[in-house]
Amino acid sequence: MTDLAGKAIFVTGAASGIGLATARGVRAAGGRVIAADLGDPGAMAAAAGLGSDDRAISLDVRDAAAVAAAVAEAAAAFGRIDGLVASAGISVPGAVTEMALGDWDEALAVNLTGTMLCARAVLPFMVAAGGGAIVTVASIFGMTGGQGNTPYNVSKGGVLQLTRSLAADYGAAGVRVNAVSPGYIATPMTAMLPEPVHSAFANMHLLRRPGQPGEVAAVILFLLSDAASFVTGANIAVDGGFSAAQLIPIGNG
Repeated sequence: MTDLAGKAIFVTGAASGIGLATARGVRAAGGRVIAADLGDPGAMAAAAGLGSDDRAISLDVRDAAAVAAAVAEAAAAFGRIDGLVASAGISVPGAVTEMALGDWDEALAVNLTGTMLCARAVLPFMVAAGGGAIVTVASIFGMTGGQGNTPYNVSKGGVLQLTRSLAADYGAAGVRVNAVSPGYIATPMTAMLPEPVHSAFANMHLLRRPGQPGEVAAVILFLLSDAASFVTGANIAVDGGFSAAQLIPIGNG
């Protein structure tokens, strides 16, 4: 099991999906969790199985002042911030001639700017402590194009470049910054897809199935841990092989 004993990990998007699985995983690995998301902190704490040494807070990652205050309060309460998992995100579809400009702005505000704001808030505490680990949650669609999904694709591509830039700027201070790029994961975000799309998308993965949030969380926990002490600036595709090869139907004739 990944060892995070004694580490304080700030997790955004912790109410569901990959963020929730990560919060549970941090707890199981001996870490302490600051679970942040929109909505009721009590419900989030119950879902994540948080204990008295943990904290659940309501947070909008688009709000720079709120993010800075939440991180400062957590650092004061825990005495440290060892890790950040920036998992808060939204799915915003549309081609550029079809989407509303507000949808574009919203995707960038939550997925990209929200990730940057969280990183900016935790970095002074990590630098002062001599190190830390940040894991961003990007997407396979930040690595490659995807039809009718421009706001999401662009925002997640930006997350990957943000990750590399943070790694370059803060590596000398002992802060490691890495990304995971999930494929089709069974989360509330993907549950809205109709069955024909679900099956087709799942079958584009080499493993021929959707992933589970815990499978992504396992990689995140590794990147947070000392086992990944020489890993920074990396992007790990947790995508069942989606980005490795294109499946081409081959007939028998």
